[in-house]
Amino acid sequence: MSDRLRAVVVGASGYTGAECLRWLVTHPGVQVVGATSQKHAGKFLPDVWPQFTGYPVPLSTEPPEADAYFLCLPHGEAAKLAPALPAQAIVIDLSGDHRLPEPLHSQHYGFARDAGPWPYGLPELGVGRVLGQKRIANPGCFATALALALLPLGGKVSGRVSAVGVTGSTGSGATPSGTTHHPLRAENLRSYKVLSHQHVPEVEMAVGGITLDFVPTSGPFRRGILVTYVLPLVPASLWFDFYAGNPLVRVLTEPPELLHVLGTPRADVGVIEGDGVTVVQCAIDNLGRGAGSQAVANLNLSMGWAYDCGLRGVGAVP
Repeated sequence: MSDRLRAVVVGASGYTGAECLRWLVTHPGVQVVGATSQKHAGKFLPDVWPQFTGYPVPLSTEPPEADAYFLCLPHGEAAKLAPALPAQAIVIDLSGDHRLPEPLHSQHYGFARDAGPWPYGLPELGVGRVLGQKRIANPGCFATALALALLPLGGKVSGRVSAVGVTGSTGSGATPSGTTHHPLRAENLRSYKVLSHQHVPEVEMAVGGITLDFVPTSGPFRRGILVTYVLPLVPASLWFDFYAGNPLVRVLTEPPELLHVLGTPRADVGVIEGDGVTVVQCAIDNLGRGAGSQAVANLNLSMGWAYDCGLRGVGAVP
């Protein structure tokens, strides 16, 4: 990797943009040549995120020329920008603009898209699906956790399945709202988009053969997602076999904990066999495995690099 890939993050002042940059600035195959921010153009990355002291990435309103672009933009904005980016560049969209086919896309995101969806970059669906691809749709955060919990079943469960999930406040983005304002979220639990979350179609397409009834809930913490299924009895060995050798998925026979995945690109999947039922849970960092680090993994796979290249750091400890 002597000739490093030039990368730009579009939307550096948001949480997913910052998380992408956190992994990219130390990636051995990447040189971050710039990032965009409408509010902070003319500054450098540490001026906005002091955590990046020592990495003076310049911020501008327009993305500079690069080999790879990470679109960390609100839904609707990535679809506007993508056609203007070089055809030969790798573009990874972390928004929902290129994940779903029509009419599902219009139903969940409120605007029509002329072109079809981009290749869906959930690595566990097969690393070859994004190899050499120049346009990649990064999965949603809830969709990632929900799909990783079910993929090993491989058609052994079909029909209606139910799940609940709890997510941290960073999943709502950096701009405050009435549902993310700290006094309303702290010491509180609130379900939202019950049975209508926009990530549900992603899971149904990724897993196949299921209809997902999903109850998402806002948790009183910043980072992390924990999802839970109660399924008919199936052996835990299915998960151990499916994820054997995967450096970014750890399978447990006990409930996973958010603290063990925060700040990491990893997913922890817990499989607990009971009397006639199996409980399956998945814990991820919604900004990491659910967004930024997964986008970097998709860059790795597009380039034919190791899946976890640049993603082998240790997470935070309490």
